Amino acid sequence: MCKLTQRIYRVVVTTAACVFALIGQAQAGQDSGAMAPTPIYLEQGWSDADRQDYYHLTQGSQLLPYDWLLALEQTDSERLFVANAHLRTLGYLTQEAASRRNPDALPIGFALDDNPGTAQMSYAMKKAFLGVDYQIEHYPSTNRWFGFTCAACHTSEIRYQGKTLRIDGGPPLIDHEGFLNHLTDALKATQSDEAKFTRFAKRVLADNHNAGEAAALKQRLAAYTGTLVASVERNWAEHAYGMGRLDAFGAILNQVTETALEIPENHRISNAPVSFPFLWDTPHLDWVQWNGAVANPLGRNVGEVLGVYGHLKLTGTPQQGQFNSTVNIQNLDRLEQTLSRLGAPAWPEQHLGPIDPVLAKQGKALYAANCMGCHSLRDDQGQFPLTAPNRFGKQFIRTRMIALEKIGTDPTMVLNFATRTAKPGALRPYLDEALRDAPEVPAGILLTIASGGVIKNKFAAFQPPLDAQQQLELTGHRDPAVGPPNVVAYKARPLDGIWATAPYLHNGSVPNLYQLLLPADQRMTHFNVGHRDFDPVAVGFITDPHPLGFEFRVADMQGKPIPGNANTGHSGKLYTQTRDPYGDWRDFTKDERWALVEFMKTLN
Repeated sequence: MCKLTQRIYRVVVTTAACVFALIGQAQAGQDSGAMAPTPIYLEQGWSDADRQDYYHLTQGSQLLPYDWLLALEQTDSERLFVANAHLRTLGYLTQEAASRRNPDALPIGFALDDNPGTAQMSYAMKKAFLGVDYQIEHYPSTNRWFGFTCAACHTSEIRYQGKTLRIDGGPPLIDHEGFLNHLTDALKATQSDEAKFTRFAKRVLADNHNAGEAAALKQRLAAYTGTLVASVERNWAEHAYGMGRLDAFGAILNQVTETALEIPENHRISNAPVSFPFLWDTPHLDWVQWNGAVANPLGRNVGEVLGVYGHLKLTGTPQQGQFNSTVNIQNLDRLEQTLSRLGAPAWPEQHLGPIDPVLAKQGKALYAANCMGCHSLRDDQGQFPLTAPNRFGKQFIRTRMIALEKIGTDPTMVLNFATRTAKPGALRPYLDEALRDAPEVPAGILLTIASGGVIKNKFAAFQPPLDAQQQLELTGHRDPAVGPPNVVAYKARPLDGIWATAPYLHNGSVPNLYQLLLPADQRMTHFNVGHRDFDPVAVGFITDPHPLGFEFRVADMQGKPIPGNANTGHSGKLYTQTRDPYGDWRDFTKDERWALVEFMKTLN
C-alpha cells in the first residue's frame, strides 16, 4: 500500500468514526466529550501537593509556544483547541479548575515551561529539530512553552456505576498520535484561513496587535507549523497506534540519532507501539522499560523528556554547546522522589464490589505454583525479593527477564531496540575504543551517550557544585558499570495493582485478565478500546463499540498480521514445551482462570 493510500485509508476510518460518533452520542456510559464526574482518589500515598507536582511540573518539554496553544482554534470551528470537550475525545483527563501549577486549567500532564533562558539560546538548542532551513527571525520569541510531563501518559481513570476512580501512575487511554494530528491540522488551518488567523493573532498579540506584528506572527506560525508537521511525519507508521499506546522508544531514537545528530539516514519506522506502563514501584525496580533496558532513573527520565519534545544539541563539541538541552534535571528528580512514594491502588471493594475470599485463596495457590517464579509476591513483612547489594550498598526489587523464545509475545518492540543501529556522527569520540571505527553502532548506545552527556552538562551547571554523594543520589545509586542482563527479552515485574492496568501484555493486545489467562489461540483478535467503563468480573474495560474509540486488531481487514499487534505468548503450551526454569506454567481450566483473576484483585 503506498503512503498516499495509507493516509486516505486513515482519513476514511476517521471519518467513519466521526459519523458513528454523531449516531452514538446518547449511548450510556460512553465518553462523547461530556464533562466527567468528579474523580474519587484511591489511597496511594500521595498528598494533593504531590499530585499537583506530578500532574503539571515541567520536565523541559517544549512542543508549542504556550500562548499559541491557548489561542488556537479547532480545525473546523471557532471553538478553542484546548476546550475540555475536544481534548476529552482524545482521551485526556481534563480539569475544570485552575491551580497554582496549572493556571489555565489544562488537562493532566499538560505543563507550562517558563524557560529561564533567552529565545536565542532556545533556538541554538532546537536548531536540529527546527531544520536546516529554519531562520532565527521566524523563531517564536517567547519563554513560555507548552509541553508534556509524565502524568499525561501515566494517569488513568476507570468508571463503574456512575463513579470515576482516579488511578495515579496508571496507564491512560489517550490517543497521543491523534492529538498531534489534530494539533498540526489546526495549525495549518489557522495559517491558511484568514479569519481564523486574525482571531488567533488578536489572542496571541493582545495589546500589541497591529498589521506589522500580525504579519510577522504569520511568518513564525508558518515556519513552526512546518517543523511540527515534519516531526509528526518522522514517527508516522502505516497502522495507527490507537488509544493507550505509543512507540516511545521509536520516537526517542529518531529524535536522538536522526534529528539531533542531523543524520537523516538514521531514521527508522516507529511501528512498535506499547501500552504505557504503570509507575508504582518503578523507582525501586532493578530494571525498567518493557525490555528491561535501563536502570538509572535519571537517564531513563532524560530519555523520556527527549521523547516528548525536550530538545538538545548533539552536534559540534562541548565548547560549542554540545549536550545543551531544555531538560530540567531538578524537576525530574523532584518527580522521581514523588513517584517513590506512590503505592499501588488496592481493589476498592466499596466501589467495585467485594472479593470472593474462597475463590481468591484458590487463586493464590495456583499463582504460587505457576506465576510467582516470574511475578514475585510480597513476603510476610510486605517486601518483594531484592537484588544483592550493589557496590553502593543499595538493593532493588528483583525483576525477571524472560527471553523472547520463552515468553512468545510480539517481538517487534524488543527487536526494534535490540537490532537497531545508527551512524554515530558527532558522538563517535564518546564510543568505546572497540566501536570507534564502526560505520554504525547500536542505537541504544548512542541514546545512553546522549542522555549521559545531558546529565553531565546539567551537573556541571549546579551552583554550588554537586559533590559525589549528591550526584549518586540523583542517579538513584545505580552502578553504571552494570549493563542490562538481556535486552532481547521482556521484563516480568511484581503485579501489585495489576487490576487497574488494562489492556494487558506490553502492547495492549489483550483486553482483560481473564482473556490473558486463556490459551493464546482462544483470545480475542479484535476489540474496541476507548471506554473507561470497567468490567469488575473479567477485570478490564468493556469492549463494546465506542463512538470515539479505536478498534485494536491483531490483523488488518485482509488478514495480514499488523506489526507490533500480535496477542500471542504468555500461554501455557509454550511454557510447557520449553520447560521454563522460572515455573511450570500450564493452561488452566475455566474455574482456575476465574480463581486466578480473583486472587490478582488482591495484589496491592
